[in-house]
Amino acid sequence: MLDITKFPSSDASWTEEHWKNFISFLVESELVTYEQICSAVLGQLNPPQVGTGTTILVKHNYPHRKAWQNVKAWFYQRTGKCEDCGTRLDLQTEHIIPKKETGRDADKLENFTLLCRRCNVIRRPSHKQGGVLHLTTAAALMWVLLTRQPKTYKEFHELCRKYGMTMADIRFQEAWALAVWLNREGKYEIE
Repeated sequence: MLDITKFPSSDASWTEEHWKNFISFLVESELVTYEQICSAVLGQLNPPQVGTGTTILVKHNYPHRKAWQNVKAWFYQRTGKCEDCGTRLDLQTEHIIPKKETGRDADKLENFTLLCRRCNVIRRPSHKQGGVLHLTTAAALMWVLLTRQPKTYKEFHELCRKYGMTMADIRFQEAWALAVWLNREGKYEIE
């Protein structure tokens, strides 16, 4: 088990050394291998599918079969990093001015930017808690489970809510499955 007393209670306060030790814990606990960690990171470095998604949105602005050429030129001119936080992981194209404000006029390349999933969510008015989480919600669910090591689903649920997660309870229940599975292997204690 991870000795959480040696780590700050907020992931936003963790140093690179804390994260390095946490990765070692994940491997030593046989939750993942270094190969699987690398595979996951490499998968997140793979640029977003702008060829399909963005091209479909902007194709009405270009002659037949010319949209992808323009999208590709725009895409290659980007830095390959989130425009807000600078990460290269989990990038998405996103409207700068929301489509609901300008309709189809929003679907012009000059109105797109690259953001990571977390920064994209932060910008959405529908996500009032956006920015509260340091990690993406998917990562935060596992961070809470593995660093706080709640013994019951109720405790896990409360920790997730306290952390700032606002998604439907079913997401917490899905994430709790890892505790159930690990408990069967003797790697997680459930009451």
